[in-house]
Amino acid sequence: MEDRELIRRIQNGQKQYLNAIAEKYYNDIYYFCCYQTGSREDAYDLAQETFLRFIRYVDRYQYRNLKGYLLTIAMNLCRNYACDTKKAFALPEPFAQEQEDVAEAEPAGFDGREYENQENSLLLAAALQKLPVIQREAVLLHYFYGYKNREISRMTGASYSAVKSRIRQGLEKLQQLLNREDFYG
Repeated sequence: MEDRELIRRIQNGQKQYLNAIAEKYYNDIYYFCCYQTGSREDAYDLAQETFLRFIRYVDRYQYRNLKGYLLTIAMNLCRNYACDTKKAFALPEPFAQEQEDVAEAEPAGFDGREYENQENSLLLAAALQKLPVIQREAVLLHYFYGYKNREISRMTGASYSAVKSRIRQGLEKLQQLLNREDFYG
């Protein structure tokens, strides 16, 4: 069932369809929060809070882009989290755990490419954590979630040119970080 129909049914009192939305978008919201916070536990809490807020205001929701709407809620919660906690970001725990899992058990026929892809993902996650929040948000929304600059502009409340600049600057910083020899070790 399409998002528009799910929303229509929910707004008409069929609240059981809230589960379908949560199942459909939970992973996207959770991983976005992981990249923003660097903590699985905090990401879990923020993802839960995202869906609770959506549920609280679903009757006022005007359908546009449900995934974008949920990511906007998550983004605002992550910004508040960053301001409230002032935590230093570390390598996101989901990636740290995945690295341990890969190191512990190499499957039969393991040719090293999987490990290299895993290592590249870990390095990218660590580099993303070093970006300013607004650049990280823009890069994640554009490259990981496929949103266009205008959509990101609406989601973040920033101008189109600011979004374009954040993405460009974020990519430049990522490239600089990933090209630094001391970053790897």
